[in-house]
Amino acid sequence: MKPKNLSISTKFTLSIILIILAFCILFSFLLYYHLKQKVIEDANEKTRIIITQIDALGNYVKEELRPAIFKLLYETGKKDEFIVEGMSTTHVRLSVMKRFNNKIGNYMYKRVSLDPINPEHKADALYVKLIEYFKRNKTQESWSGIITYNGQEILVMAKPVIVEKGCLICHGKINNAPKALLKMFPRSKDFTWKEGDIMGIESVSLPIASTLGEIKGVAISTFLFGAVSLLFLFVTLHGAFWSFVIKPLKRLSSLFRGIVNGTEPLNQTIEVKTKDEIGDLILSFNQMAKYLYDAQEATKKYADTLQTIFEGITDPLALVNPDCTVEMTNHAYRTWMIEGRAAVFNEKCDIEKLDADKLCPVYFLKKVIDTKKPFSEYWEGEDQRHYFIHLYPIFDDRENVIKVVHYVKDITEKRKIEEQMRITEKLAAIGQLSAGLAHEINNPLGGIRLCFNNLINTEMDEKTKNMHVEVINHGLTKIQEIIKQLLDFSKQTELIISAVSVNNLVENVLKLTDYLISKKGIKVIKKLSNEIPEIMIDSNKIEQVFLNIVLNAIQAMDGKEGVLTIESFLKNGKCYIAFSDTGNGIPDDILPKIFDPFFTTKPVGQGTGLGLSVSKSIIEQHGGRILVKTSSSGTTFTVELPVK
Repeated sequence: MKPKNLSISTKFTLSIILIILAFCILFSFLLYYHLKQKVIEDANEKTRIIITQIDALGNYVKEELRPAIFKLLYETGKKDEFIVEGMSTTHVRLSVMKRFNNKIGNYMYKRVSLDPINPEHKADALYVKLIEYFKRNKTQESWSGIITYNGQEILVMAKPVIVEKGCLICHGKINNAPKALLKMFPRSKDFTWKEGDIMGIESVSLPIASTLGEIKGVAISTFLFGAVSLLFLFVTLHGAFWSFVIKPLKRLSSLFRGIVNGTEPLNQTIEVKTKDEIGDLILSFNQMAKYLYDAQEATKKYADTLQTIFEGITDPLALVNPDCTVEMTNHAYRTWMIEGRAAVFNEKCDIEKLDADKLCPVYFLKKVIDTKKPFSEYWEGEDQRHYFIHLYPIFDDRENVIKVVHYVKDITEKRKIEEQMRITEKLAAIGQLSAGLAHEINNPLGGIRLCFNNLINTEMDEKTKNMHVEVINHGLTKIQEIIKQLLDFSKQTELIISAVSVNNLVENVLKLTDYLISKKGIKVIKKLSNEIPEIMIDSNKIEQVFLNIVLNAIQAMDGKEGVLTIESFLKNGKCYIAFSDTGNGIPDDILPKIFDPFFTTKPVGQGTGLGLSVSKSIIEQHGGRILVKTSSSGTTFTVELPVK
């Protein structure tokens, strides 16, 4: 089981046990280390005292006793004699330490050399290493440490034996050495020592294995005693902790679990028996439970209200997952799903395998997921009905689209009404153009009638007859063009998208309104950009929009010689066509209503109030906008259309 899944009581118990063990181990280790260091310090001090005493004894022999005996032997004629017991510092030191060991055991004294007079004093491997150490560290006066020797740990204090001038009497050339010494320890070659060389090692050692064992025993005993004592203390504290903390917390935890599982009510109060921190916790729980209960009830009411609103929306509304599965729907959406409407999601899909050329709700869903932006589209489904589809993305904390709100509206009837409104407005526009059209037709008709009369009543040559016939044909062709243009404008059509030049549409509208513009004495200024490419629009409907705006401009400048400025230009990837008049402008109280259906300021019989409303609908259907800017010196209507 993972530690994070354990209860607080178990975690607390394990933590305390680990802390106790760690404390006891650390304390025992520190105690052992301290006692060991103390033993080593005491042993070092004792060995230092011993070796200092031995040095003092050796110096006495070397500086006082040996010179006195040499003098006495010389005076008595026995200069070749050598009294080992009084003249050899090594013999004296070893003899004294032997007697010392008889009184105080365990201490061992050694004085060895690489090339001793007495072969018994030959240095073994350990002391050879010490000699090499002092040779490498000539400034080092002594060395101490714990080593393993003959299978046991011993503390050793050693110092180098340095060759002095007096030492070379016995440890120099054979000819200079006392004859008695050579008889005792025969040699066939001279010593090679020089004054200042390290001749050997003098050391005092003390076995400490048994002492360290006793120290380990003390440390282990201390560890066991401390662990038992602390565990007993822990058991006592744990009992108190269980009674005062764990038990009330378990009661709270059980209550929390019951509330989560639904077996305990949320709106309950636990009795507060103490005024300590646990009591404060229970009191806080009671307050939190009441707050949560009130919040839960308010949330339920809010959710019920939202559900009522959600279900009460008459248009279909749903929450859709990226795989086209529907997570939440209202009644209208479910009804459409049962009916098998093309505009709603009915089955799971794989948007990665979508046919890119097929416009459908799945295509719109993929576009929202890819672009991470809301999407709206007028769409005609396979059921021959028209829909207005809205898709709104919902993001996670990493800005990934995880769900989409799908709102759809059936606008089939609205489309029919709008089409009737467009027809009505066209007829109204035709009525306003009728006087100009009559004038345009009467002029060629008058010429045609005159030519016919001349042909019938006047004698003329063949050339003159042909001239009259040409005039008649020209007049009839002009009348035919006018009638065709009028029929093209007035006939009812579905939205037919094609690549069209907006500048050409402006020119067509100006041809239709040429008579009215001339009659009113209006000056037309054209600023049409040649950089505008052909854009994908319904030419008939956009021409209707331009005509409505131009007729409104003519109406606004009625009674004075005005100026109509028409400008086309590109900006930020969009095409703009601006129509500016020099009329009196639109009053502030009327401006918000100009796009309302059937709203008009024209006299009865001169307008339907549908022109700008229909125009706005057509432009929005193309994904564009109509912008209005007005003042007392005139009004500008700007049509914005996407280039792509």
